[in-house]
Amino acid sequence: MNRSQRSSTDVDRAKTKGLREEIISAQSASAEANYRRSVRERKIQAADESIERLVAPAAIERALSVYQQMKPRDLSVILQARKILTQRIYALVDQGEKDEQRLTVGGLVHLKSIERDRTIRSASDSRHKKQP
Repeated sequence: MNRSQRSSTDVDRAKTKGLREEIISAQSASAEANYRRSVRERKIQAADESIERLVAPAAIERALSVYQQMKPRDLSVILQARKILTQRIYALVDQGEKDEQRLTVGGLVHLKSIERDRTIRSASDSRHKKQP
């Protein structure tokens, strides 16, 4: 090989090495970005899980406690109210609400609107009406 062929080969090798380094650098940057994204997603998921496991049940219990204090009610009415509150509060969590007080108030407002539109009946009320 003569001198010009060697320098051409050296240039080609240098270009190939440079390209290889750029590819490796891009891959490591992409891998780092993926890692950061997965860490962020895990943090968000953990926060969402803590809302569902801690905040939502506390909001349900608090709303049910307020509901019971408003007026004495039969156990069957309380159970229906708990079901309605649970569905509504978890729907609010799915919509992105995270504040326990807002969840509590949202659940109570929904429960009162249902109670206003149609009466939540006690099991003992329905037994009395069926018997002549």
